[in-house]
Amino acid sequence: MTLVALFASAQGRYEMKSGIAKTVTTVGDSKTEATQYWDDYGAMECLKQRMDIPGLVSYDYYTITKGDKAWFVTDTDGKKASKVFQNPTPDLNFLNITPAVEEKYNIKDFGGDTFLGKPCKKYTYETTQNRKKGLWTVWVYKGFILKSICVLGKRESVIEVVELKENVPVPPDVFDIP
Repeated sequence: MTLVALFASAQGRYEMKSGIAKTVTTVGDSKTEATQYWDDYGAMECLKQRMDIPGLVSYDYYTITKGDKAWFVTDTDGKKASKVFQNPTPDLNFLNITPAVEEKYNIKDFGGDTFLGKPCKKYTYETTQNRKKGLWTVWVYKGFILKSICVLGKRESVIEVVELKENVPVPPDVFDIP
């Protein structure tokens, strides 16, 4: 492990201090674009998406994560509202997989692979959401998930990073919670 990785694991979840990733989530025939921001080696994260159903509803929504807390924030015509909830995986850190975390999430290491031209480690792990067991296959680069395939119940979703900017300035207001 390099000195950078040792420092990053002590600081947060990623070897990159900050970044911006454009993602595409595919569920069935539906595709959703999003932007993920992080700072302080992943100690603060924000996933920003847009809900747009023509003629019915249009708003931005965010999931902001700081430690073991997460907030779901909606922004409709400049009016923001938020709801706090428990981060479902605050201890899942691919830079520092402890035996307890490995057992808790049933993590399996499938070795090296590449995605988006980046060297990745490929893992599977399990979570439970709304009483449904989810099986995740992930491609991890510097602690950050570049691609994930999740099977939750009978639904499969694929989330892929299509553009990654490492160690770039992130607007601090993306982490503001109303």
